[in-house]
Amino acid sequence: MSTAAAIQKGLHVALRRAHLSDDRELAGRVRDDGRRLVFLLNGLLQTSRLYRADNSVFEKPARETSQLLRDLVGLLGAIHLVCVEDQVYVNDVRLRLGQGEQEVVDHLIEELARHDVGGVSFHAPLDVNQIKALVRAVADPPAEGSLRRAALASRIGPGGSVQLAGRYRFRVQGEAAQVKRDHSQILGQAADVLLEAVANLAAHRLPNPLPVRRAVIDLVDSLRDYPGRGAAEPFMRHALGAPEQHLLSVTSLSILLGQTLGLPEGALSDLGVAAMLHDVGYAVTGEKHRHGTAGARLLLTQRGFHEAKVRRLLVVLEHHLDYEAEGSEDGPPSLFARILRIADDYDWLVAPRSESAAPVAPPVAQAMLWAACGTCYDPDLMALFVQTMGLYPPGSLIEVSDGRRAVSVSGARGRDRYGLPVVQFLTDTGAAEEGGVVDLFEQRNHLRPRRVLNAATQAVDVTAVLVSAFAAEFLQAGAAEPERGVHPPDPS
Repeated sequence: MSTAAAIQKGLHVALRRAHLSDDRELAGRVRDDGRRLVFLLNGLLQTSRLYRADNSVFEKPARETSQLLRDLVGLLGAIHLVCVEDQVYVNDVRLRLGQGEQEVVDHLIEELARHDVGGVSFHAPLDVNQIKALVRAVADPPAEGSLRRAALASRIGPGGSVQLAGRYRFRVQGEAAQVKRDHSQILGQAADVLLEAVANLAAHRLPNPLPVRRAVIDLVDSLRDYPGRGAAEPFMRHALGAPEQHLLSVTSLSILLGQTLGLPEGALSDLGVAAMLHDVGYAVTGEKHRHGTAGARLLLTQRGFHEAKVRRLLVVLEHHLDYEAEGSEDGPPSLFARILRIADDYDWLVAPRSESAAPVAPPVAQAMLWAACGTCYDPDLMALFVQTMGLYPPGSLIEVSDGRRAVSVSGARGRDRYGLPVVQFLTDTGAAEEGGVVDLFEQRNHLRPRRVLNAATQAVDVTAVLVSAFAAEFLQAGAAEPERGVHPPDPS
């Protein structure tokens, strides 16, 4: 049995034993030790306001804190202490407080909030002097302006072992949006989260899962309103390298397919997080044939099995496996892995990348994937993917029946519109024609797609055309009705 197969079999056993719930023994210890950590840090902060840093009164609690951090890092791989309103979580485990203890937690939360900090991650143990430096920096007055968190981070300085996160709040269903954001802003936030997560993984540090999940929930909400943008993500350009852009594209495509499949909100969030981390092994090894097992080993350094973690591990191990592998006795890969296989391969075929062969036109890429239904790809999921993307997925350059060229900017939008997308017409130079966004379904008696064109040979910058069309779409949508609220996740 291969290493990957052995790990996968072990995960299935662990999943059955855990009954899709947290490891209770581990969660109990995290609650107890997390509570101690909160009380020690709060005590050190209060003491720092009464005594100098070199006073001996700091020695005992600082040593206790150092040893506790050492124990927790050894147990969990990394410690993510996150404050959400009046509650504290340690690695997704909510701390249970006794009567009269809320005041201590509130004080620590207020001290961090002064610096615009809502979470602290420890990727390695701290010695006594590093703990004193951390506490002194938090106790000092915050910097002025919007860069308070960055200023605090620059003063801590224990070699990157400590990372600071922003403030969080619970997501309230139906809550009105405080700030109107379009899809590009949400993608920008997701790109920032991805860069930080990949940097942590490359340094063998486990990323804080809460910012990743928050970015995914924002994407899920936005893609429900603007599915065409998610389907066009392989053509977008952000301040990202090719590997990170691939992760963002696969995440968007996977969420779209999950929405078409009818997955509930929680499962869509789990799917999006798994998609963002599916190539985690590349950050460690840089080798394709080993990145699955390397990624699983890294994720396994954080103990405990819960449903979302097991799904992520299976995706990391299985997302390159065929739907019907010859000689396989274990059946098809997990559902999330089967979704990722389609999104992953589609993105690699159509996305423009300088280091790879010329990209394939989206309709041709779909046909290539469809030809492998039942062998490489789950036929039911593949059918749903094609129904979602349409006959001419976003980014397709087509010639219309009147001889003009246009770029598809929408997905299928239902059975009647499957082969009649919304398009952006082009000028003779290949640029987006001003006011040239047309729904071919509404013009079906006069205009129909005639054939697919090659964007490279036609010298058409598909990305620039899509950006122009989406900008006009957002302005029109904003004038018609207010955007739905976008919120951070409820960690409970």
